[in-house]
Amino acid sequence: MALNHPSIDREVLLTSKVYRSDVCFHVNEFHEPIEDDFIIRDKKGKRSKISGYSEKSKRRYRFLLRNTSYVWSHELQMSYGCDFPYSGRTAKNHVKRFTEALQRKYPGIRWTWRIGFQQERGRKGLAYAPHIHFMSDRFVDKDWLAKTWGRIVGSIDVNHEKVSTHVEKIRSIKGMVNYMVNYMAEDKETAVPEGFKDVGRFWGIKRGIVEYEMFQNLAPYRVCSRRMRLFKRWYKAELRSWGIYKWQAREGVGFTAIGGRRLFDVLMNLKQ
Repeated sequence: MALNHPSIDREVLLTSKVYRSDVCFHVNEFHEPIEDDFIIRDKKGKRSKISGYSEKSKRRYRFLLRNTSYVWSHELQMSYGCDFPYSGRTAKNHVKRFTEALQRKYPGIRWTWRIGFQQERGRKGLAYAPHIHFMSDRFVDKDWLAKTWGRIVGSIDVNHEKVSTHVEKIRSIKGMVNYMVNYMAEDKETAVPEGFKDVGRFWGIKRGIVEYEMFQNLAPYRVCSRRMRLFKRWYKAELRSWGIYKWQAREGVGFTAIGGRRLFDVLMNLKQ
């Protein structure tokens, strides 16, 4: 923005949210409410029908997992038998009932889930059955998981309880986050198969897990812009090291610095 721009001295509210990994900056006119980081609503406040795993949804889930990576210790997987549902509403009802049972069994447990469609079964002509990936902050008993999931889905498949569930300790949290998010364009597991209706949300996370500190400053725009400038320069250098050269923050809006917590902590230590 030019130094003689008529709105450079307008008073704005700079909000900095410092997460475990990232730092989010927002620039708001003082009279406007501050919106949550990634919740985008239309003017009528209505959500459009979900038909696929959008890039915005992947980006938001990746953000949440990146800033809660210290939480997760175990992975769980639950699949269906030959009589799997062809409706996202039914599958999400099963997930809801399972999380309720999980919290009764393990009070205080933290979890996140993601739905996918089994490619191996589909290639064999057995249809692309949905399956659910979970991450939790503690071990979950395999026998309890198998019996609980079998009871919830009510499968008529006699072998369902033996082969439908899996529990394992996470060896690489970075690899597991990438797998849960499925951000690679060639990944087919999140492609909604033909005949599957009302897929709905592709992931969910227990409320209250994501922690952050919030700092707010009311100042002229030129002052707030100067405070963000160091982070912009640092973040551009970080992106170049990742092979990304065409990033540009939107003027007067703010941006998210992935991994910016490191720089924030350094600056805070220098002030002390």
